[in-house]
Amino acid sequence: MFVRGILSAALAIAACSSFHTAEASAASKSLTSADFDAAIASGTTFVKYYSPDCVHSQKLEPTWERVALEHKDWERTVGFKFAEVNCVAQADLCEDNEVVSYPTMKLYHRGEQVAKYSKSRSYNALDDFVSAMASEYIEVGKGVKLEELPEIRVNALGKVINLNAETYASRTPFGPWLIEYYAPWCGHCQALAPVWDELAEHLKDKVNVAKVDCTVNQEICYRQRIRGYPTIKLHQFGETIEYNGFRSGPAFADFALGAIVPSIQPVTLEVLNDIKGAKDVTYIYTHDDNTSAEINALIDRQSQIFYRQIGLFGSNDPTVAKSLGVSTPSLTVLKDNRQITYEGSMTDSDAVKAWIKEVQKPLVISLDGSNVGSFLQSKGWIALGLFDPSSPDTAAARKELIETAHAYYTASAESNAQHDVLGNALNFAILDAKEWQAYVRGAYGLEINALPAVFVVNGVQEVYYAHGFDGRSVPVAKDALLAHIADIEAGLLTPKSQVGIVQKAFREIQSRTRPFARFYHQHPTIAIAIAAAMVLGMMRRLSPKEDPNAEKEDEKKEGKEVKQD
Repeated sequence: MFVRGILSAALAIAACSSFHTAEASAASKSLTSADFDAAIASGTTFVKYYSPDCVHSQKLEPTWERVALEHKDWERTVGFKFAEVNCVAQADLCEDNEVVSYPTMKLYHRGEQVAKYSKSRSYNALDDFVSAMASEYIEVGKGVKLEELPEIRVNALGKVINLNAETYASRTPFGPWLIEYYAPWCGHCQALAPVWDELAEHLKDKVNVAKVDCTVNQEICYRQRIRGYPTIKLHQFGETIEYNGFRSGPAFADFALGAIVPSIQPVTLEVLNDIKGAKDVTYIYTHDDNTSAEINALIDRQSQIFYRQIGLFGSNDPTVAKSLGVSTPSLTVLKDNRQITYEGSMTDSDAVKAWIKEVQKPLVISLDGSNVGSFLQSKGWIALGLFDPSSPDTAAARKELIETAHAYYTASAESNAQHDVLGNALNFAILDAKEWQAYVRGAYGLEINALPAVFVVNGVQEVYYAHGFDGRSVPVAKDALLAHIADIEAGLLTPKSQVGIVQKAFREIQSRTRPFARFYHQHPTIAIAIAAAMVLGMMRRLSPKEDPNAEKEDEKKEGKEVKQD
């Protein structure tokens, strides 16, 4: 090894053919064989291998020192440090690290080489590289405040990052992150893998793209409430948004890129009334030319945190603020036929975020393709408004259902009522019955011309209340609906089943065969043998039985024939 070290050093010196001296940088530690392994064992270390007699090493020295000096605090804040090895003095160490020319620069993370620098030796190129690597392998030191951190580069390498328990905790606070929670055996996850790799490259320097193996990192996936694979979530500013759209690269990219920019939509007085009824919950931020940049930035950040979860509109038109009866700056929510204005500090980010969450859920939820299945199959009863959005009667009916919900919840809170028949208090929801008319017709026997209507349904039990005492539909009016709900809770009405006779028979067959099907999937060989034995037994039972006296009768006949001869 010693001889090979001499030869390697000789070749490198010959390539550089100069006799000037390149001194070690004051901002990077000079390492030897005695302390090299310990020095690179923790954090991330960028090591320069050089020869003091090499002209290229000499040219690099001032640039290296400048980069190292400018980022000397990185070791404390993000665990990134600079070091160098004199290969004339440490020939064996350089040979062990496969250094054959000078200068050579390599990046180590926790003792393992992760990159070899091969770009220009200019200041800009080196600075760009170290800033990317410091972000890629960031390890924030204990007690380090966010304001002390350097600028964190996003997806600097354009590659998918595999997060584990340690890196997940240390890296995801610095987003945004688009994360796939998966299982290796999942077919859909396997199909998504090449799409995910291409997406990481497409979102380079914009959004971090990562994946978490839930079979290995069960605690992470439990905290994130992962119930199926793959589950895609965007993490940003300590909040998460689950992706429920089409699984394609462009769709993922549109979703992620939309979330990393402010999404406050402009609003004018002319369209304010239309906006009020457009969504269950609408937030309006009013401001003027005197509003501080801090407050504007805070609201921008909320629009990113709650991307696709809320409708956030903004206006600097004083007539909008006057129409809402607020002074600027203000944040107001329009929901449930009511207006609620935030009364806390507009510079307190945590308080603003908490308030947005507090008022985010409407009393009456509008159902669509993203939530209708899970909501209707949730436990408990639902007062389900079945409306046709194109009908002129729908707006008034929707308001009546919302007022019914207000009155019902207020009365329940005041009386602390025990809802004997319905169990816990009702949920209230609205469904576009025209879009879902096949379901509405099949489950409730309701035609479009009978809208609007409100049924009290239980999706789990597959029963519903549709009519009052007289057998007629209940009017969509607050007093009538409250009386109808009271009759149900008193046990005075009988629910109808959503399931027909044929469906019931089919489900009965399914329930009886399901245990065998489950056993077959677990023990196919044994199940086939049992089935074959059962079929054979049935065949034997169905085949005609032989008469035990038949043989004796035949013998008698044969005997008579012999005597006649």
